[in-house]
Amino acid sequence: MIAKRLAWGWLVVMLGIALLAPWLSPNPPAQSLFDPLAPPGPGLPLGADALGRDFLARMMVGARLSLLLTGLAAAVTLIVGGLAGFSAAIVGGRYEVAINWLSNVLLAIPGLLLAMLFVAAWGPGIAAVILAVGIGFAPSFGRVTRSIAKSLLEEGYVMAAQAIGGDRLWITSRHLLPNSLPQLASYAGTYFAWAFLAVTTLTFLGLAGDPSIPEWGALLDSSRSHLQSAPRLAAAPALAITLTVLAVHAIASKEPVP
Repeated sequence: MIAKRLAWGWLVVMLGIALLAPWLSPNPPAQSLFDPLAPPGPGLPLGADALGRDFLARMMVGARLSLLLTGLAAAVTLIVGGLAGFSAAIVGGRYEVAINWLSNVLLAIPGLLLAMLFVAAWGPGIAAVILAVGIGFAPSFGRVTRSIAKSLLEEGYVMAAQAIGGDRLWITSRHLLPNSLPQLASYAGTYFAWAFLAVTTLTFLGLAGDPSIPEWGALLDSSRSHLQSAPRLAAAPALAITLTVLAVHAIASKEPVP
């Protein structure tokens, strides 16, 4: 329980920083106001990057970008995977067989690797990263959604609704979706953590198209050439990414965390 409280605390702080970054930032994140690689000091808690920009200010803006990109990617996963899973369970027949076959083919490829393949096919860019990560993890979430929907279809109240002539759309909106939300919400947290790690990985690899964006993965990438002279520049985004992923996993975990 203590771990979950700490996880909630970290996420609340991150959300607060992401929302209030323009007002909390001590200096403009895009302006070179200091000496290159200036060490931490008064008014410059994390020092300056190689271009003389306040690194703490860029980390604050990066929190907003990282969470926004991850939220959009996770939304794609939930929408695409959820629609595929529910429709396969409701329609059944050859359609379900086709969806299962496609899911098995895509699940043979790790989600992150599948996302990288999508970005390679579409070309680098923010939109490509969002869609690639979202679609890359959609087959796994679709499999989970289908399994939950299939189990609910065997419940007595759903069978009664079918017996009285309820159509597929009504049964889904009235029975399947509301009763599956608690389970799907738990899985959604796990997928958000995976999406966050995947987004920061793709931006770290330079697949976002613009290496100058102050996103945590891109900041980590730009700091690699200064590991010896200014290791703090790499440590800050790496620690932020790690803590965020661990916090989301701790909150989404079904078992109590000691």
